[in-house]
Amino acid sequence: MSMAYPSQSWLTPRAHATLSPIHGTGLFAGERIGQDEVVMRLGGQLIDDETLASLTPPYSSLTVEEGLHLLLDPGHPVRYGNHSCEPNLWHSDATTLIARSEITPGEELTIDYATHSGVGTWSMACRCAAPSCRGAVTGDDWRLPQLQFTYGTHWSPPLLDRINRAQTSI
Repeated sequence: MSMAYPSQSWLTPRAHATLSPIHGTGLFAGERIGQDEVVMRLGGQLIDDETLASLTPPYSSLTVEEGLHLLLDPGHPVRYGNHSCEPNLWHSDATTLIARSEITPGEELTIDYATHSGVGTWSMACRCAAPSCRGAVTGDDWRLPQLQFTYGTHWSPPLLDRINRAQTSI
């Protein structure tokens, strides 16, 4: 039995979408955002692996349970959240993203897609230009020890479960 997930996304009113140096349009802080402050809640349509595999990009989704994904509303601004290998947002639960540290006005709001993309066959080229840029992001990046250390418990719950199972089987 799956949990209930929000059908609508929410974005702090202190953020706005504009052109991004990372890719296309991005989300940017218009005002200071404090550490641990909720920046967005992701919502959408719950779909299974088979439905996700049948979709034609572009679309935005996140893994919320094993075999289940939230397909984000393409009309909501949260879809403009770009990836970075050094993000300033991370998960506090399956659908809530909070600030990792204080975010200053004008700073782009980013998430490491590896923290919520649990499809092993998924990958994308990375354009974040961060010093620690991996060059590509995949649905198997949850296996990387450095990311596990960096993000601690700030993963989508099914990915955190995978990490915990893998660590206990060692």
